Amino acid sequence: MRNRLNLRKTRAVMVSHANIWTLLLILLVFYLINPNFLNPFNMKNLLTNMAPLLVMACGATYVRLLGSLDLSMGAVASCANVMLVKLLPVLGAASFAVVLAFGLFAGFLLGLIHTKLKIPSFIASLGMMNVYNSVALLITAKPENIAKAEKIYISWARTSWGVISVSTIIAVSIMLILHFAQIRTPVGRSLNLIGANERTTRISGIHVDRTKIFAFTICGLTCSISGCLLAVKLQSSAPTVGNSFTLLAVAAVLLGGTSMTGGKGSVLSIDHRSHVLDI
Repeated sequence: MRNRLNLRKTRAVMVSHANIWTLLLILLVFYLINPNFLNPFNMKNLLTNMAPLLVMACGATYVRLLGSLDLSMGAVASCANVMLVKLLPVLGAASFAVVLAFGLFAGFLLGLIHTKLKIPSFIASLGMMNVYNSVALLITAKPENIAKAEKIYISWARTSWGVISVSTIIAVSIMLILHFAQIRTPVGRSLNLIGANERTTRISGIHVDRTKIFAFTICGLTCSISGCLLAVKLQSSAPTVGNSFTLLAVAAVLLGGTSMTGGKGSVLSIDHRSHVLDI
């Protein structure tokens, strides 16, 4: 009997982490086809290029756990991208703080519209996406390079340790922080409960609207960070640079094991239902 239970647990773990095994299998296949695929230069490029998407997907996970959807993520990233390049000559390093504050405000505003005006997140975020796309185009109508005098503020991006760059460290650090916030804080543990059954969660005394606003605010923050990382990586701005990231982030969240209807999943795709029940 015990062996049967252990076999079921092992099978459940294998199924829940099927995406990880698939990724490892793909890497192995490409390596066998071309051993140079995993050379240090390639690995560094892959890890650096995935940093903006990883950060955005972590924030998108919080919103998806609620059963909601934020379509304005790419537009917020584009706005943050052009704002940073425009502000660097004026504010210097303080530009990063201003852009992050913008991301917090964008997410907070969307959460407020969704919860207080009772507008579905799909419709609200679709409208805000058009707003931020327009704002990005008003700030910068065409791509602009970061001037040589301002490159001192992004010189940290060139620092790396082997295949690990600073951008990769930032992205992984944000992923770990958001994961532990989800499983260790009351508001983080509430995300799954709201997505699973919002009405029951509300009756149990949990501040549903406050948690939703928190999730959208974090998503806005991660989008602005993604915009900054894109500006630092490309050393330029573009008013449409983040547009393609919305679909990629949503796909990454779903492939990472988060349910399409919410209530199940986590930033690291680890089953933490024992933590969720302990509120």
